[in-house]
Amino acid sequence: MKFKSFHDFDAFAASVRDIDGSMLLQNPKHHSWSIWQINLSGIDIQLGKLGSGNIVEGQSWSDGYLLYLPLSDKCAYSANGTVLDKHSLMLLEPGCDFCISTKDEHDWCSIFLPKNQLSGGDNNSAHLSEQGKMNCKVTRPNHQLAGEFRAFIIQLLNTASHCQKLELSAAAKVAALQAKKIAVSIINQQQPDQPSLGGRPRIAREEIIRCSKELLQERQREIVLVPELAAAAKVSERTLRNAFKEYFGIGPVRYLHLRQLHQVHRALGEADPGVISVSDIFLRYGVWEFGRFSLRYKTLFGEYPSETLRKNKKF
Repeated sequence: MKFKSFHDFDAFAASVRDIDGSMLLQNPKHHSWSIWQINLSGIDIQLGKLGSGNIVEGQSWSDGYLLYLPLSDKCAYSANGTVLDKHSLMLLEPGCDFCISTKDEHDWCSIFLPKNQLSGGDNNSAHLSEQGKMNCKVTRPNHQLAGEFRAFIIQLLNTASHCQKLELSAAAKVAALQAKKIAVSIINQQQPDQPSLGGRPRIAREEIIRCSKELLQERQREIVLVPELAAAAKVSERTLRNAFKEYFGIGPVRYLHLRQLHQVHRALGEADPGVISVSDIFLRYGVWEFGRFSLRYKTLFGEYPSETLRKNKKF
């Protein structure tokens, strides 16, 4: 088993397995993030403890199913705009787009089950989607199944922390079968029809988000303004705001502010302090209120911009 603790959010984000995605940090209460990871015969299991909220968006791996369970009572979770509680699970089908949003510190656990472990003559094999687009689904609240998932992972990681040879032992095969049984039960659970939120057809919101993401990707190292997002999606700013709040849990203004803070953080981490200044980078990313921005930066990352840049100084 691997255990890692971080005081740098980007390093934590890079350690999370089984997805191709990016993370935006928000509302940190503690600048600490930890993750436990264990692999049982190809079945990947993780437990994360975050001292902050975050927005995770991207795509699941194409060769398996990812199951995600919230663990914190006091944090609101959402998956592609659908509310998740402690007894609901998120199922990412192979290669699907997703967004998980949390506003406060929280814990979560996950199981990644490769598709090749679902093939063959096993009567418990999950039904694989054969047509149409792969989806991010939220199960109906199921206390028994969520409790079984949670108890299994907690017990497994507790055993692994005391027995370093677990992953290479015969016991790992037994635990892998239990993990597979839980995962297949979740995959085969009948899914609810996804509701249309905000009085509009779901496809409309998905199209708005798709157009917005395309523009943000095209200009990932440039500033983007709310009117530009609305124009790209061909909707009003009010409609854009509603779609963002449903999908990301925050409006486009807040989202773009977080994006800007992360752009500056990344640029400062890559810059040579002997060549470029903090103000140069601020201006590059559209920042002109230096003092106010620096305070927001300190709140989010736990240090001032000048401290981030100074870390790169070579003696």
